[in-house]
Amino acid sequence: MFVGFDLDRCMEAAGVLFSTTETKMLSRMRLLKYLYLANRKSLQETGDPIVDDDVYAMKDGPVLSQTYDLIKGSSLNESANAAWRSHFEIKDYIQIRMVRDPGSDHLSDYDVDVLKEIADRYKDMEDFELSEFTHGFDEWQRNWHKNLLQERISEYDLLSGVGFAPDEIKTVLDEAKVYAAERELLGCR
Repeated sequence: MFVGFDLDRCMEAAGVLFSTTETKMLSRMRLLKYLYLANRKSLQETGDPIVDDDVYAMKDGPVLSQTYDLIKGSSLNESANAAWRSHFEIKDYIQIRMVRDPGSDHLSDYDVDVLKEIADRYKDMEDFELSEFTHGFDEWQRNWHKNLLQERISEYDLLSGVGFAPDEIKTVLDEAKVYAAERELLGCR
């Protein structure tokens, strides 16, 4: 993670994506892929993710780890699970429905625009097509090993995968460390 996982930003980003549908429902795969694609676009354009989360290379492509745990209800943080469940419910194994909009107070206008753009751009792709599409990303290809269930994708590989040069990556990661230290001093999560 660049700075640290923020549950509010995660839920709000998911909420923006659900709000782009009439039914307020998305499949688990689609939600995870949309969030990853939005993060990737934001990283490419700003050097910052929308949802700061560990990324793992898995069979179906790159996945935001803590977000995936929340969706499955398997987060080790029970209060985070409860907060997630107060906004989203699993309708069956693969469908999720937003039951209460978490708002967007912790997201910038840019974040909201990127999330909506991603949902619109990929709305006609089937879930398996989204998965296959993410298999083309350099960061996934570099870290996916068929003999493992998952492999963590480093921040370095993420930034490299979206086109940052090594010296730019160092600058972005150094700035993230400073920002994370400042947040810790201020008592931010």
